[in-house]
Amino acid sequence: MLAVLTTRAQLPFLQALQHLHFFDLRVYRQAASVVNGDHSLYGLRLRRGLAFTYPPFAALCFVPLSWLSVHRTELLVAMANILLVAATAHAVIRLPRPTDARPVGSAAGWLIAAVALWTQPVSWAIGYGQIDLLIAALVTVDLAYGSRTRLGGIGIGLAAALKLTPLIFIPYLLFSGRRAMAGRATGTFLLSIAVGLAAMPRATLSYWGGRFLNVSHLTGRHHAPGGGPADQSLRGALMRLLEHGPLPNWLWLLACLLVGLTGLLLAVRAARRGDHAWGFLLTAVTGLLISPVSWTHHWAIAVPGVLALLAGRRRSFTLPLLAALVAGFMLDGYAIYLVSIWSPTGLHLEGAVLLVSDLYVLGGLGTLLFAAGNELRSALPKTKEPAINSFLRVLLTNTEVASTG
Repeated sequence: MLAVLTTRAQLPFLQALQHLHFFDLRVYRQAASVVNGDHSLYGLRLRRGLAFTYPPFAALCFVPLSWLSVHRTELLVAMANILLVAATAHAVIRLPRPTDARPVGSAAGWLIAAVALWTQPVSWAIGYGQIDLLIAALVTVDLAYGSRTRLGGIGIGLAAALKLTPLIFIPYLLFSGRRAMAGRATGTFLLSIAVGLAAMPRATLSYWGGRFLNVSHLTGRHHAPGGGPADQSLRGALMRLLEHGPLPNWLWLLACLLVGLTGLLLAVRAARRGDHAWGFLLTAVTGLLISPVSWTHHWAIAVPGVLALLAGRRRSFTLPLLAALVAGFMLDGYAIYLVSIWSPTGLHLEGAVLLVSDLYVLGGLGTLLFAAGNELRSALPKTKEPAINSFLRVLLTNTEVASTG
């Protein structure tokens, strides 16, 4: 009986370890094998025909992964990723909050980490052996503790050096008043380019010479156009919606510009009010939406922010409801997986199935809309009593005057 319960009630990340087989980790090991010879890193075809998509500096950082056997590396990376989930959860609850937020103790960090392991983005990041959890830890730890030390900003710069998506946190730091951290983050990122140029000049020139702008090399054979349900970015959602024709680049760029500026503005305003947890989540969601490709496991960076908002809920009931809604999208990511099995390329999706294929995108846009609604409500003139109460009071007064007359 115990054996049956054990097999039927496994944690999602344990199931992911069984079925995903550290696919991305093995890609990292293959990429690291060509670093010393400075071979054609971006011309190399890795597992299942995939090309290496990260900056050259990332390939340099992957070299230690090839020092041990495959199975020992997989075990160490899995253990490290679980620890990184805990570190991220504890860091995100240390982000400054407004006065109406409930205080969050360290025990909440362990609870958030435990719940995060059940979400599809986190469990799949562990199963793939992905660096998404390392990036989430670098960003959250930097935001939580960076303002207290001269090293603040280096974590975000290093995260951006490994994967370009965290670059959005640099303008977030700059416009929210943390200029020194933004400067150190930028310096760290530029230094990583210099290191890559010194160690792998040909690969570095190829990547920064324009390859990083080539969106097509980010997807594999089964998601060749990037429109498969596994891609939860604005671009992926638009491609699924406009399946009968090519996606105009101007439409995608316009959507990214609108969502990017709006999301960043809302995040900065939240940070300037002292609500850095909300600002972190808005920035992370914005970056995921405007990225050319955001696989479901990339959304792992947003999961701790959602759960932290739930743990430190305000007296207002609306924010917990929003956080619960977004958390639901995170937990229901397995529905996207089912759609991906049925249609890996995202073609011929209609009605409810099309909506399910965009769960994370819709959840991210809903988060930004909610934040924008809050900003508009706070900007409107405030009265001492609700409008309906004022209307009823005036109506009763006029009724009494009429009856007296």
